[in-house]
Parts: sequence; C-alpha cells; structure tokens
Amino acid sequence: MKVHTLASFWRSRINLFYVLAFAPLVVFGFGSFVAWGNIFGALIPFYGFLLLLLKKDKLSVFRAPAELYRFVGLVLLVASLFVYYAVVHFYPSVSFYGLANYLLHILGLFLIFFEVRALKESFTTIFLIVGTASIAFIGKWMEVFLEPAVPFFVQFMGFILKMLGIPATIGYASTFILKPLNSSSDLIIGVVAGCIGIYSFLTFAIIIIVTMLEDSGSPKTKLLWSVAGILGTFIVNLIRVSLIFVVIYYFGYENWSDIHTPLGYVLFLAWLAFFFLVYAKRQAIQNRVQVFCRKNSPVLVGHTPKIVKKYLTTRV
Repeated sequence: MKVHTLASFWRSRINLFYVLAFAPLVVFGFGSFVAWGNIFGALIPFYGFLLLLLKKDKLSVFRAPAELYRFVGLVLLVASLFVYYAVVHFYPSVSFYGLANYLLHILGLFLIFFEVRALKESFTTIFLIVGTASIAFIGKWMEVFLEPAVPFFVQFMGFILKMLGIPATIGYASTFILKPLNSSSDLIIGVVAGCIGIYSFLTFAIIIIVTMLEDSGSPKTKLLWSVAGILGTFIVNLIRVSLIFVVIYYFGYENWSDIHTPLGYVLFLAWLAFFFLVYAKRQAIQNRVQVFCRKNSPVLVGHTPKIVKKYLTTRV
C-alpha cells in the first residue's frame, strides 16, 4: 500500500513539479548563506516557494504544454544546472549567480509541466528571486545617495542614546566617541549609510510588495499596512543600533562588529514574524476593538443607531 502511494505521488505531474522546484533551492540557499553570509538571500526564495506551494490548486487545473514549449523549458532547465554545477568548478565566481540560475530553473519547469498562461502564477516567486538577487546592488547604489543623511541619523541616534543614559559624544565625520564603563580607553564607532537600515528596508519592501499583490484586501488597507510596516522596519533598525551601543557601553565589548549582523537578522526576522502574524489576524483584531469600543467608549452614548453602526463598521 505504501509502495503504491509513493508511486502515485511520483506519477503526479504537480507533485513532481514541486519536488523538482524545491530540490535545487536547498543547494542555492545553502550556497548563498555559506559563500556570502546572506541569510536573507537564503530565506526569501524559500518564502517565494511557499507562495508557489499555496497555488497548488490553481496550477493543477492547467494542462500539459505543447512539445515546443517542453523543449524550450528543458533547454532552460539543463542550462541552469550546467552553469551552476559544471561551470562553477572552473569559474567559482559563477556561484554568485545562483539565484539567477534558479530563476531559469523555475521558468524551465513551468514550460515543461504547464501551458504558457500558467507563468502568471509564478510571478511572485520570480519577483522575490530577482528582488533578492538585486538587493546588494540596489543597496550599494542607495548608500551613495543616502550618505548626506548620515549626520542627521547620527544626531537622532545621539538623542536616543542620551535618553538611554549612554554618554556618547558625536565626533568628527559621523562618528561616536564612547567610553565603556569597564574600560579606560575610548572607542570610536563610525556610522555609515548602511547603518540607516537600507538593506532591511529593501528586504521588507520586496516581501511586502509580493504579499500585498497576493492579498485580496482593499488598496487603502494595503497602503496603510505597508506604510506601517516600513515605519516599523525603521524603528526596529533604531533598536538594533541602540542595542549595539548598550552592549558596548555596559560590557565593554570591543569586537562589537561581531554582533552587528547577527543582531540585525534576529530582530528583523522577529519583526517580520510579528508583522505578518498581526496582518493575518487583522480582521479578528478589528472585531475585538469594535466590541471593546461598543462596551466602553462614551462617544457612542446618545448616538442614533445609524451613527453607531457607521462608527463600528468604519475600516482602518
């Protein structure tokens, strides 16, 4: 019975498609993390695959493609595997284009398994892959234009550190001079454009765009939540920078750069989980708020039923 079930699984066109789509993703994601230390470059494509997995019912209704499209898809599939697994041994720098190879892999699989019009269902996954691969390039480009904003960011961080009771002095060329409690020497900590949170902003922007494209909510709701998410991402970055100064000041941690990136990953992933959990439960939260307002808000007292109904059904 188990053998028959396993054989049926492999004979299923849709199941085979997902297995072949997922298998190289593990290799590309692992390579991206090990070679470049980019955890988002490894995780975001998995998020794209998850969105693709949620479309299983939609993809299952598409028929098999014509022979010509299968041939083109096979060429793309073989090309992507050849570049990554063969050429990389002679030109290691090719591994940098792992996600681009995976993009060809996905396109090839779609042409092999489904008719051409099914490609529109792959848009979100392809957008995530392309966006992830371009974060590094766009981020470097944005750093040049955001460099004039660094002194303002330093002034704002100086205010936050003062509120936290950390005596950090703003020095020359956007630097902080900080003397840890258990140290007799000062530490000079430089601030660059990347500290503003460019890369976390780009990562969140890519994810939120795809999420809103897939969501069926109203444009107003999507816009408000997107703005709230971007503001929240900026605040999380402020928390990250503040925590680095707290660690340096109270523990005299001279190798502060070692916690710079890991702390950012932890906080950003926690923020993503919190934001999308709240976003997914937004209707239930709104209903609870309406019930609370109905029971406790004095504004409703004396209003006509029509006005009360309008007050309670207003969407934010």
